[in-house]
Amino acid sequence: MAKDTNATKAVGLLIEASNADTVYRDLYLRRARQLLSATLDESAYRAIGSTGKEIEDLMRRSRSAVLQRDWDQAANLSAQAESLRQRKAAMGQLAAIGKDVYDADTVAFDPFSPGKHLGPQAEANQPGVHKQLMDTLASLGKLDPSLAASYEKRRSYFSSLELASPTASQKGAQRSRGQVERLAVEAAEKGDAATLQRLAQELRDWKESGTATVSTSASVVMTRYECPVDLTVPFAPDVIARARELGLGEAQTAPFAEIAAAREAIYTHVWQPSPANPDMEREGVLRAQAQAEVNLPEQILTEDVKVLAGQFVQQIFINSGGARYLPPLATERTLIEDFAEDEAAADAPSKLLAALGLPKRSGLARVEIEAALVRSGDQILEDRLGLAPLEFRLVCIPYDLYLRCGRDRGFGKWPHWTHFDGYQVMAGNRLRALVGGDGRFGGLNDLVSISPSDARDGVYARFAVVRRARMTGRWR
Repeated sequence: MAKDTNATKAVGLLIEASNADTVYRDLYLRRARQLLSATLDESAYRAIGSTGKEIEDLMRRSRSAVLQRDWDQAANLSAQAESLRQRKAAMGQLAAIGKDVYDADTVAFDPFSPGKHLGPQAEANQPGVHKQLMDTLASLGKLDPSLAASYEKRRSYFSSLELASPTASQKGAQRSRGQVERLAVEAAEKGDAATLQRLAQELRDWKESGTATVSTSASVVMTRYECPVDLTVPFAPDVIARARELGLGEAQTAPFAEIAAAREAIYTHVWQPSPANPDMEREGVLRAQAQAEVNLPEQILTEDVKVLAGQFVQQIFINSGGARYLPPLATERTLIEDFAEDEAAADAPSKLLAALGLPKRSGLARVEIEAALVRSGDQILEDRLGLAPLEFRLVCIPYDLYLRCGRDRGFGKWPHWTHFDGYQVMAGNRLRALVGGDGRFGGLNDLVSISPSDARDGVYARFAVVRRARMTGRWR
């Protein structure tokens, strides 16, 4: 009994952790399913959902028996209904836990990523969310000791995460220059012009005896988002060989050169974009006509790249881990499906699709794809590739990888869309799945969004294995 109680407590904590450490949400929920299945597996949980209908049917039949004065039948049917009712009541709390595990949303917003979609109190709530998560991970390490090292690794990441600073109304004399510069960065990110003006004037007039003062605001901005993990580590030869059997090939991508010119403009305005307006939707497809809120650098020469950079400034994109999706600039190694963009190659049999339980590559809704990735992705990494899910994740190819790899592989020329990892956040925090790459509408620079339930033909899935580190919203 104590073992079952501890397992149930651990499941509850795993659910809490999945809602706060969202880039690892799938792993927490996977562990929750493993622990809960001993008490309530998914088939038993689904059976609970049908109990209500069974009770209604039994009571309907018992009423009919009463009208016919068939008292034996009425007594038997009502006894069955009462037994089911008591069973349902006894399973009520466990069923509620089952709902949070077996019917959990595949995507949850990362509370530590920037963006107005999190609400006006997002920053103020960060310390409380952070403390609760740290306590949750510590408790999980004790209740679920077999994975204690994994929980401690996540605690280590969050312990170094810089939370939103308290109000900027403190006197300058009580703060170091570095603190004031961080407040100025936050004001710039949020578009708080009045606070930024005051802090900038304070920094301009700052006097430090015998010390030259050089602003580090730009570096403060970028180090929040730059990944400290080496993403260029090559895959082992045996991993590459196993990946090839699944149609995956190793790829090394260079930095995102065009948008590098707009890097500061994009990253210093990540708090400003608001979720897209429904008026921008038409015929089930959003094609953002971005008008950048800042002057993008003149180095961005082509109109396509200006529009693309403008979208990252003006729109809110998140990846499948719920963290803010911004164009990464680091060189990295990944595994991607490298079939050619033609119907014959795309529609050919695929061992990876079979392992995911997907019947085809085209005509799949994103909700169907994400469910398959959550159900089987980690197992494919472990059993078929020999990779640790704690470090890697199987996803739809991210847009920036498609863009960077696509130049050498001839992507973006066929008249079809490709599913890209992540979503665009619309008004009311509705999500629309990212797709693009149609040669008729910009090719490699084509980035649009459709409903997650849209299963139209002509939208193809291409998968990639990426390091989870590249999906993290920010690092300090």
